[in-house]
Amino acid sequence: MSQRYLGENLVFIISQPRSGSTLLQRVLAGNDAVVASSEPWLMLHPVYGLRDKGITADYSADWALQGVKEFLEIYTDGPEVYDDGIRAFAQAIYSNAIRRGGGNWFIDKTPRYLMIVDDLVRLFPKAKFIFLLRNPLSVLASIVNSQISHDLSTLERFRLELLDGPAAMLKGMEKLDDDAIVVRYEEFVTAPEKHTRRICDEIGLTYQDGMVDYSNAPPLEGFMQDRVGIHSRSRPTGDSLDSWQQLLTDAQQVHFAQSYLRSLGRQTVEKLGYSFDELNEAVCAAAEHAPGKVTLEWQVALLNPHQMKGMDHLAVNSYRYTLNHGPLMARLKTFLSFWWSLGKQIQWVFGKNDVFKP
Repeated sequence: MSQRYLGENLVFIISQPRSGSTLLQRVLAGNDAVVASSEPWLMLHPVYGLRDKGITADYSADWALQGVKEFLEIYTDGPEVYDDGIRAFAQAIYSNAIRRGGGNWFIDKTPRYLMIVDDLVRLFPKAKFIFLLRNPLSVLASIVNSQISHDLSTLERFRLELLDGPAAMLKGMEKLDDDAIVVRYEEFVTAPEKHTRRICDEIGLTYQDGMVDYSNAPPLEGFMQDRVGIHSRSRPTGDSLDSWQQLLTDAQQVHFAQSYLRSLGRQTVEKLGYSFDELNEAVCAAAEHAPGKVTLEWQVALLNPHQMKGMDHLAVNSYRYTLNHGPLMARLKTFLSFWWSLGKQIQWVFGKNDVFKP
């Protein structure tokens, strides 16, 4: 086989969703040598192809996994051949995008790559990895207030990124050591020129004047991108540094903020570079006088529909009724929903619709 492709022209931005990765990408894409796109999600499918969970398919993913593993073991030199296949796949597609874009580097900004950081580092040891960190409560606030539009019952879509993402980033940073390019959102937006110069130096790019002003840069095409916040400004600003305090305005969101801090734990928060005590103290102080009440528990909001039991579904329905119809109507709808659900379960147990008939 010809020389392996090891990601010599790739830059991966590794971050949680709503961490400012689109902003950082747009700034770096202001360099003539850089090609970027909306989130490609390109490497997730091939990497997950050899995982025994986390992927489903019409053709039975478990059988496919067994077939591929047996083939690699019996008829090839082993799993490393599959890795080389992924590298060849990546080289063909990324290089084509670079050629069409007229640059030398491609920036892949896909927040879900948190789930495959170890694999990307192993597959592409010559790629550059930027780890973009942000105050975890700011991440949560942005997901709640922007990404899911205050519908907390849909938070489970971000469960892995919220709970496992920080640890995955820390592990990747530790593995790469001095080769990891670490950027904190708060520092970047406060001094964008300074940090853009540093990032360019670490990648091997020549800094170009005007990179931080992306107002004249052509917009990225594609659905998978931030279509709101990035267009409201023309350069990085510190306007959203205190956005996490939006979580302190009512009891429900305060409960989520407290639960998220507890889920991450002191060690993870402080390894990310933030003060656990300061954040926790602010949240605890808000809990004493925050209006409203908790109608949806954190642990329930993080369950996907297949994990939910009867009372979990009822809790989610009650929350949605409250959100859409107010507390009084929500009680009535929840009461009716409970008895309807109970009736359906009884029918299922007895296997008849006429179970109550004489």
